[in-house]
Amino acid sequence: MKKILLVALTPLLFSSCTEDFYDGDARTIIEGKIVYNNIPLQNVEVNFYPVYNKVKNGIISEIPSNEIVYDRYQDEPVSISKTTTDASGKISIAIPRNEDTSVYVVKVTRGKNSKYYGYISQYNTNNYYVNLGTLNF
Repeated sequence: MKKILLVALTPLLFSSCTEDFYDGDARTIIEGKIVYNNIPLQNVEVNFYPVYNKVKNGIISEIPSNEIVYDRYQDEPVSISKTTTDASGKISIAIPRNEDTSVYVVKVTRGKNSKYYGYISQYNTNNYYVNLGTLNF
């Protein structure tokens, strides 16, 4: 009786699942350093967002927030990963790969101030690894 009930309820478990936007277990490793006036910034929040911008080169630099194209179906942009800098201002994180886009933007927040850096794309990703270099806040 328990087996029959389990088999009957199994489809209900999967019917409540939401759509997954990520490519299985594929991850991109991202490393870099955040500084202010050449001084490493400690405990600064760093978020990563999938975006729909057209990228033409592998340069990662500060970008204006009004140029970023987020998913048009979402009211607010959704961060796919978040980390904080260590005592030397460094970050090292693995972010999930989005199925819809291969372009990402980095948002660095210090107190009430935020800056955006882009773009992480196929132009600067090598074997699922990106080195952001040193980002000046």
